[in-house]
Amino acid sequence: MHVFKSKIDNWVLVCLLLSVSACLMGASVPLMIGGITNYVFAAIVLIAGAGFPIWIYVSTRYIVSGDDLKIISGPFTWNIPIQSIVSLQETQIAATSPALSFDRLQITYGEDKVIIVSPVDKEKFIQKLGKEKLIGSAQRNGTKAAAKDSRKKARKNKINRNNP
Repeated sequence: MHVFKSKIDNWVLVCLLLSVSACLMGASVPLMIGGITNYVFAAIVLIAGAGFPIWIYVSTRYIVSGDDLKIISGPFTWNIPIQSIVSLQETQIAATSPALSFDRLQITYGEDKVIIVSPVDKEKFIQKLGKEKLIGSAQRNGTKAAAKDSRKKARKNKINRNNP
């Protein structure tokens, strides 16, 4: 069994700190006012607004064991048979996923199912999956180039929309 932690970008830490700070400030008012209803409200705000993001931050990991890839992120768990993985691609898509970094791998498995992960050591992760053949250096460069091209096109489209 090999456990891979998620790579964590600084922007995730900033978002986490802002979330926790906002929740602490939001919960402080009902706590100062007092009363059972306000205490319950403050507890809900703290658990949902601070506890949940911290749980995801602390627990996001990817476990390769035997024939399975298990992805854990807070209360969410995915079990993916390694044999069902049909492609791996480097990506920087900003989709919601169990990845705490924009340095990501898109895993396509089963019948058109996709999940995005961000292991700290991508090369070792791919090696442990035994899927090196699915992601070659030429494909990596092509994926990065395609991502860069799509960002350029998006900027052009935005400029064109603003200048009729």
